[in-house]
Amino acid sequence: MRSNAVRWDGFTLIELLVVIAIIGVLASLIFSAIHSASSKAKIAVAKSELAQMESAIDEYKDKFGFYPPDNPNDPTINPLYFELLGTTNGAGNYVTLDAGGKISLTDLNSKFGRQGFANTSTKAHSGDAAGAPMTFLNHLGQNQVGSIDTNQPSIKILVCSVGWPPGNNPGPVAGTTLNPWRYDSSHPSNNPGSYDLWVDLAIGSKVYRVSNWSN
Repeated sequence: MRSNAVRWDGFTLIELLVVIAIIGVLASLIFSAIHSASSKAKIAVAKSELAQMESAIDEYKDKFGFYPPDNPNDPTINPLYFELLGTTNGAGNYVTLDAGGKISLTDLNSKFGRQGFANTSTKAHSGDAAGAPMTFLNHLGQNQVGSIDTNQPSIKILVCSVGWPPGNNPGPVAGTTLNPWRYDSSHPSNNPGSYDLWVDLAIGSKVYRVSNWSN
């Protein structure tokens, strides 16, 4: 009697190795594509936030006739948050118009290297009266603002929502994953007569720079 059973010899070792190699190549291509898409998405977010800040800085310049002052000692820890949101000054403290930030004159000098803010007043004003502080930067996301000192959380700076990844490499602000916008209006090397504004994004093994002098 003839048997109808089908003989199954299986894969040879060489065939298995070829299949494994193909799977490895495909996995590598997929991972690379995912990483590339993630990098582009993060860069796009940073560019959008850069445009938002540029618009606010330009409006500030239109009102006051000069760009927001920077930190002459450190472009990373700059007073842009307070200058662009506007402050009132009373009892030795500067408070942002939305009450989200607060800094004393002493801390202002030690943290930002400044003696005061330009976009400020001794009391809040309504309208666009001469000397009235104004808010130029609205609708900030929660991840666009960071506190540089955990003991003084009201002293804030503007940061990119694409944070610095945790790890062995120290970030721009020691002990945190904050990724501040760097700002130089005193001696801009890339935009003479204007200002330099930039942020570095550490994505994987690469660092990408998003700035107002290159795309």
